[in-house]
Amino acid sequence: MLKLSALDVFHSSINNPSTAIEYDNKLRRFEEFLEISDWDKYIKKDPNEIHDDLAFYINALKKENIKNRTIKSMMNSVFLMLEMNRVVLHKKILHKMLPDDGTTEGGNLPYTTEEIHAMLDSTDRLRVKALIHFLASTGSRPAGITDPVLRMKHLKKIEDCVAIKIYDGSKEGFWSFLTPEAVTMLRKYHNSRKLSGEKFTDETPVFSNINNSRNSKGGPISTATARDVIYRVLRKSQIERTKNGKRFDKAAIYGFRKRFNTILKLNNDVNSNIAEKLMAHKRGLDGTYLQPTMEECFNEFKKAIPELTIDGTARKQVELDKVKEEKSELQKANEELMQMKEQNEILWNEYKKNTISCNPDNAELVTE
Repeated sequence: MLKLSALDVFHSSINNPSTAIEYDNKLRRFEEFLEISDWDKYIKKDPNEIHDDLAFYINALKKENIKNRTIKSMMNSVFLMLEMNRVVLHKKILHKMLPDDGTTEGGNLPYTTEEIHAMLDSTDRLRVKALIHFLASTGSRPAGITDPVLRMKHLKKIEDCVAIKIYDGSKEGFWSFLTPEAVTMLRKYHNSRKLSGEKFTDETPVFSNINNSRNSKGGPISTATARDVIYRVLRKSQIERTKNGKRFDKAAIYGFRKRFNTILKLNNDVNSNIAEKLMAHKRGLDGTYLQPTMEECFNEFKKAIPELTIDGTARKQVELDKVKEEKSELQKANEELMQMKEQNEILWNEYKKNTISCNPDNAELVTE
């Protein structure tokens, strides 16, 4: 009788390649800790013994001062392996063993606009600058670049911005956008690659793993490389971050996401439900039933462009353009009002003329 191995059953439950890599790494740590060499044998152990193993592992992680949320994340892969292979678990008991952090959670603070400006000033590499602008403008998770790989076919011009379909082909897919200054920097980066001989097609990765523009044979950038790029920029720009336990108050990449979220949520003109969509958040029934179009999402994103823009000069230009647009709309409304007034006067004069010609006795009444 043919039967899948325990590992094959485990892998069959994970559809996302990035998640598979992450879960494999966490499962490997558990294997090494308990010296598990054969999962098919391990899952046949007495469930109570397996429960004791899990409890012992959690306790060891606690002694390393690893935080509650991190331990939960590390245990998810182990739980999935055992549950997919029909091992009965007492997860509630195990969760009660998790540490009460009792401290302010790390990674909660957003980068300031000035700090992102400092990051940009610390490098002259176009790929790095384009990546910083991308993260600041979209608030995307790192996987948004690689899962699936972000390619030129996922970019679409809309006004003076660019719309990006992130997680394309997935039920998690959503529209995000680049501000005009982010578009300018991305275009400079792509032009540098074209000048080095790289041919662009719909399948070309938006971000290449080759930092040296003279080498055009690179594949797409990896999540690990994107993180490494930002870590180096942080060190070089000397952005102040306070360490709380094992985490910093400003997470290397999620600091961009926190800033993006804060800007959208503090803007009262931005529809809060669409703001959640731009963050790729699931929010109650709205997360399921609210399906705004790209244009509807962009209309809300536009309202936050001045605050999302990093360069002071560019930000002032965006604000000036916004004022000009508002003046133009006001002028257009005034012109339409004047046209309506003129049209009403013409109709009123025609009415008076017709009334008098039909009945001269009404002339004094209609001219008052």
